Amino acid sequence: MSEVKAWCSAIQHSFRAGLKMERVLSDPWAIGRAVLAVVAASVVGWLLDDPLAWAMMTVGAFICGIGTLLAPVRHRAVNALVLGVGFSLATLIGVYLNPMGWWFLIVLAVASYVAGLWRALGVAPGIRACLVTIGLMITADLSPGIPAGLTMVQWIAAGSGMVFVAQLLPPYGRRHPAQRKAVAALYRSLASTARAAEPAGYLSSAPFTAARSALDLLPAFARPAAAPLFGLLSEAEGIRRALHFLPRTARVPRNAIAEALDAVAGTVLTARRQDTDPEALRLLDSWRGPEADALLPRLREAARLADHWLQARGPEGLDQVLDAFPTESALRSGWRRLSAEMRPGAPLFRHAIRIAVGTAAGEAAGRAFGDFWGHALPDHGFWAALTTMLVLFPDYGHTFARGWSRPIGSILGGIVAWVVLLPGGWTAGGLVIGASVLAACVFLTLRVGQLVLNFFITAWIVFLISRLGSAPDLIEWGRPADTLVGALLGLVVFVVIPTYHHHRTHELLADWLRVQRRLLPMLVTGYAEAGAVDPAGIDVLRRQSRQARERLDGAIASLDHEPRRHRARWTTGELAGIQRSVYEITQCAALLYDGLPGGPADAVPETAEFAAVLDQHLAELAEVVAAKGRPYPGVLRAAFDATAARSGLADLVDRTAPDGVAHARGRALTLCLHTVTAVEELVSRLASGPKSTAEADTAADAETGRAAGARVPAASR
Repeated sequence: MSEVKAWCSAIQHSFRAGLKMERVLSDPWAIGRAVLAVVAASVVGWLLDDPLAWAMMTVGAFICGIGTLLAPVRHRAVNALVLGVGFSLATLIGVYLNPMGWWFLIVLAVASYVAGLWRALGVAPGIRACLVTIGLMITADLSPGIPAGLTMVQWIAAGSGMVFVAQLLPPYGRRHPAQRKAVAALYRSLASTARAAEPAGYLSSAPFTAARSALDLLPAFARPAAAPLFGLLSEAEGIRRALHFLPRTARVPRNAIAEALDAVAGTVLTARRQDTDPEALRLLDSWRGPEADALLPRLREAARLADHWLQARGPEGLDQVLDAFPTESALRSGWRRLSAEMRPGAPLFRHAIRIAVGTAAGEAAGRAFGDFWGHALPDHGFWAALTTMLVLFPDYGHTFARGWSRPIGSILGGIVAWVVLLPGGWTAGGLVIGASVLAACVFLTLRVGQLVLNFFITAWIVFLISRLGSAPDLIEWGRPADTLVGALLGLVVFVVIPTYHHHRTHELLADWLRVQRRLLPMLVTGYAEAGAVDPAGIDVLRRQSRQARERLDGAIASLDHEPRRHRARWTTGELAGIQRSVYEITQCAALLYDGLPGGPADAVPETAEFAAVLDQHLAELAEVVAAKGRPYPGVLRAAFDATAARSGLADLVDRTAPDGVAHARGRALTLCLHTVTAVEELVSRLASGPKSTAEADTAADAETGRAAGARVPAASR
């Protein structure tokens, strides 16, 4: 009974989410360029008085125009060019695949699998890969033969080219718009954290990852001019740590801090200087204390870097900042991310399998309706396959919300278009103008919601096919029917090949701990000798740590929408505590990284022994979590106390050591102890809760071992 209630609750939640509308629009100038390309294609096709030329040019401009409205990661012209070339090549290949008939499903499944994996490069690149696959389906389904199909491809390529030309038109704005947008979003998230009324026990790393990913896309020749943006990313790390340690007292000018961060974000985003409110500046200048000493210099440096961004080049002295962000080949980086998702158990592996199976099944179902039962266009499963592909997302919540909203919007759009066209008497020019207006409505509502979006897409398709004069009645109800079938297939495929997170949280936490097992001991080892660790290796591990933490955060966020959340290993409150502990350990890693010795005088050789102890403990903790066991608190602290006393790390009153050595030792001891405390807090949270039967049988023996370890003298307690 509880299972049925859980499913009913989850379905109701996803249905309400599918009907939800958002007041979110794309960049107005980007919408204008996309509309201009569609209008240009319509005008040229109208003047040629060739319905096929008009329809195919409009299709090329329409689909590639949608691609330009997705979150850009490179220059808009580069995005349009790559998408246009990829889409045109896919339609060309589809022409030669058309004679394969039903064997085309094998090729479609492989192409869809690759499109599913492509999401590893980002959400927007993943959707663009789906758009390219849609181009493959268009001509594979609709091509009336090789010569006529090649003509279709030529007009589609012409429409795609119009989208590219539209991206070359003014206004141009400042360079690196995607990178500026990502860095500005990062500083706005920091401003929200500073303004929060409650303590920020946890801060998502997603804005940092988005900014870093956007900046990593810049080639080596473009990086010197973007050096202030890299500097702003580095300062944001320090600002996040300073905000984390701010006390919750009235004397901290949180609103003033938030306004200063918002001013930096506005300057970077608009390329026009945004000044902080004078009253906020006065409050910041009058603020005193250790917290102010840690935060204010970073705020001033961020404001300085933002102002320098307005100049032709960044300030001098940023070469060291650029050295901290090594350039990686785009091909090597892309292949590394794609290949990581090909193994079973990878985050996107099942998603790619679902896309492949669902798209092929949608194409088969759509063709069967026309070929066997005569209720749709023959040899045409495009709409059902397209719907299945776009409905399927990596998580339950988005998949089911889109599964309800897309067919509802398509049905309403088909009915309204049928009613509008019912009186007849529409001229060719009227249909062209109507289709152009509907395409503009699609661009305007791209981010509003799937229901509204599919309403206008279906109406646009009806007008498009009516202009061609081929079976508009089948389109008016066939497209909504195929959309309904495709959506239902998508939901069925997800249920059969699911990705539920209630049984994955412990695996994802174990994966994150395995990364920490490599990162934290390496950082601690870096204190034993100056230059003992490779900065590039640490950078790779820090990136892997962020990615593992984001996968864990995403799984926890998805639990509330899943039908089996009641089966999760931890409750919502326990998961929130685990996230806070994970965040604390992340901050410890950042502090260790910032405090690495700059020279031999700052080195503390005594830390080497503790690094080995930390490595062993984190390895054991990761295995216990992966096996759904329960760790015991106090073990790492006892081992650290014994190691610190034995190695001399805890001896802060060594009269034979120079003052500088004692100071370096004290700093290393503080950072290591902070790390131990954070790890022990996570262990305590994992150890809380009722014990299983197996754990209860071994609790007495384990308690004996824990007590023996706890009797070790505390050297630095």
